[in-house]
Amino acid sequence: MQEREVASTQNSTNLSSTDSISISAPSGDIDESDSMLGVTPLMAVHSSEDIAAEISRQDVQATINLEESLNKNRNMVSVQVLRVLLNKLLKQDKLNDEAAVAIMMNLKNSLGDIEKQLENERRQAEAKIKADERFAADPVAMETEMEKLQAVLGHKMNLMVKEQEARVRRDLLKTAGLSEIEMEEVMAGYIEEAMKLDQLLAGQYEKESQVIQQQLSERLLVAELASQKQSQQTAEVQANIAARKVALNELAVNNEILHKRLDALFQDYERTVLKLQEKHEAGLLKQQKALAEKLQQRRSDRLAAVERKKETERHAFCARTDHMMHADSLLQAFRDFQQKQSSKMNKLLTDMDKDEAQELESLMQEAKADRDRDMQMADEAFINKLQDQTALSSNEVSGLLQRHVTEMRNFTRIKESERQQYAIVLKERLANRQKRWQEEYGNMQREQKVLAEQQENTVAKVMETQTGLDEEAQMQILLSHHYSIQRLNNQLTMNKHRQHKLYESLLTKRAIYEEANTLCHFYKKKTIL
Repeated sequence: MQEREVASTQNSTNLSSTDSISISAPSGDIDESDSMLGVTPLMAVHSSEDIAAEISRQDVQATINLEESLNKNRNMVSVQVLRVLLNKLLKQDKLNDEAAVAIMMNLKNSLGDIEKQLENERRQAEAKIKADERFAADPVAMETEMEKLQAVLGHKMNLMVKEQEARVRRDLLKTAGLSEIEMEEVMAGYIEEAMKLDQLLAGQYEKESQVIQQQLSERLLVAELASQKQSQQTAEVQANIAARKVALNELAVNNEILHKRLDALFQDYERTVLKLQEKHEAGLLKQQKALAEKLQQRRSDRLAAVERKKETERHAFCARTDHMMHADSLLQAFRDFQQKQSSKMNKLLTDMDKDEAQELESLMQEAKADRDRDMQMADEAFINKLQDQTALSSNEVSGLLQRHVTEMRNFTRIKESERQQYAIVLKERLANRQKRWQEEYGNMQREQKVLAEQQENTVAKVMETQTGLDEEAQMQILLSHHYSIQRLNNQLTMNKHRQHKLYESLLTKRAIYEEANTLCHFYKKKTIL
C-alpha cells in the first residue's frame, strides 16, 4: 500500500527534499539520569529501605523518560499527519511546496514550544512546592498541591493546543490560500487522525508502564537477594566465632588453667577473624564502587549510541512516510515503528540489567572465595596454636574440629532454608506490587473516563442551545472538543501517574529519615543515661 502511494506521488511533489522540516537533529546526548537506572545504582545500597528508595527513584525517572519519548514521537507524527493531508492538496495542485513546508514548520515549532513551555513551568512549580517548608513535613499536603498544579497545567495545555489549531487554520487560509471549506476539511482530517494517534500513544504508555514495573521488580529482586547474601556472609563469620567458643568452653570444663589459655588464644583468633572480615567488607565496597563506575559508563555509552540510532530511525521514518496519501497507512507505519523501537529498547535494558547482575554476582563470588581462603588460613593457624601451646590431645583437637564443622553445617542449612523462603516471600511481594500497580492504574483510567464523560455531557448540552449552527459546524466543533478532551485526559493520566510515583518516593525517603531520627534520639538518650 505504502509503495503504491510513493509511486503515485513521486513526481507530484518534492516536499520531502527539504531539510528544514526535520523534527530534531540527531544527537548522542543522553541525560545522566538515564544511565543511572538499572542494577548498577543498587550496588551502593544494602538495606531494604534504601533499596526501596532507589527503586522508587528509578520508577520516577523511567516514567519521565517514557513521557518524553512518547511526546517526541507525538510531535513527529503530528507533523507527518499534516504532511499526508497536504500531499493530497499538492497532488491536486491546490498548494505549492513552499507553502506546505512553511505550514509544517510552523506546526513543528508550535508543538515544540508548547512542550518546552509547559515542561519548564512544571519543573519550576514542582521545585517551588518541594522547597516550601509548609509541605516538608506533610507529604499528603504536598501531593494535593502537586495535583492542583497538574490541573492548572492541564487547562493551560488545552488552551495552547486550541491556539495551535487556530494557527494551523490561519496558515491554511493565508499561507496556502485555501477556501474556508477546504481548510475545514483539512482540519477535520487532522483532528480525527490526531485523536487516533493519541489513542495509540495512550495504549503504548500503559504497555510500557507495565514493562517498567516488571523491570523494576526484577532489579529489586536482584538487589534484595544480593543484600541478603552479604548479610548472611557477615552472620556466617559471627556464627563461626560463636561455634569455636562453644567448642572450646566444652573442652575447658573444670579446668581453669586450660580455660584461661584457651580464652587467650580464642580472643586472639576472634580479633584476627573480625579484622579479616572488616578488611574484606571494605575491599568489597571498593570493588563494588569501581565496578559500578565501569558499568554505569558502559550503560551510558550504549544508551547514547541507541539514542543516536533512534533519532536516525525517526528521520528515516519521516522519509519513508513523506509521500503517503492516506493517514491510516501512516498510523499503521508508526505503530510498527513504535513497537519495533520499543521492543529493541526493552531488550537492551533487560540485557544490560542481566549483564550488570551477573557482573555483581561474579564479583561477590570472587570476594567470598578470597575471604573464605583467608578465613581458612586463620582457622589453620588457630588450630596449630592449639596443638603447639596447649596440652590438648590430637583426639581432642579432632573432636573440636568435628563439632565446629557440624555447627557450621547446621548454620548453613538453616540459612539456605531462610534464603529460599525469603526468595519465595520476595517474589510474592513483587507479584502483589505488580497487581497493586495495575489496580491503581486502572482506577486512574476509570476516574479520567468519568471526567471525560462529564465533560462530553456538558458540551452536548451547550451545543443543544446553539441553534444558529448547522449540523456540519456542530460536528466540527464537537470533533475539535473531543480531541482537546482526549489529549487533556491523556496528559492528566500521565501527570497523575508521575505524581503518584513522586509521592511514593517521597514517602519512602521520609520513612527512612524518620527511622534515622528515631535511632539518633534513642542513642542520644542511651548515652545520657
